Amino acid sequence: MCLAFLIIIAGCSPGANEGGLLSKSQVLKLNPDADLIELEDGTVYTRGVEWVKDKGYQKGEKLGEVEKGMATDAPVGAEIYTTEEKSPVIIVEYKGLSKMYLIAMGE
Repeated sequence: MCLAFLIIIAGCSPGANEGGLLSKSQVLKLNPDADLIELEDGTVYTRGVEWVKDKGYQKGEKLGEVEKGMATDAPVGAEIYTTEEKSPVIIVEYKGLSKMYLIAMGE
C-alpha cells in the first residue's frame, strides 16, 4: 500500500513524466520566477543553467525579436539568435548584454 502511495505522489509532482519539450505553463509551474522566452512556434527556452555559459556558443542567424508576452525578463525588441554550433541554445541580445537560453526539456 505504501508503494502505491509513493507511485501516486511521484506521478503528481511537477515535472514528473514530463518528457520532451515543456510548455510555458509547465516551466512556470516548476519555477514561477523562471527567466524564459517562448518563440512563435511554442518552443520555450530558459536561462540559468550554468554549463551553457561555459560552452562558448557563438551567435548565429537572427531568429527575430522579443515581442510583448514572449518573455518574462528580456525586454520587447531584444534580438534573438541561433548559435553557430548545432545546439539547444538561443542567444538573446539587448543593451549590449548577451544572454543564453536553453531549450526547456522535461525529465
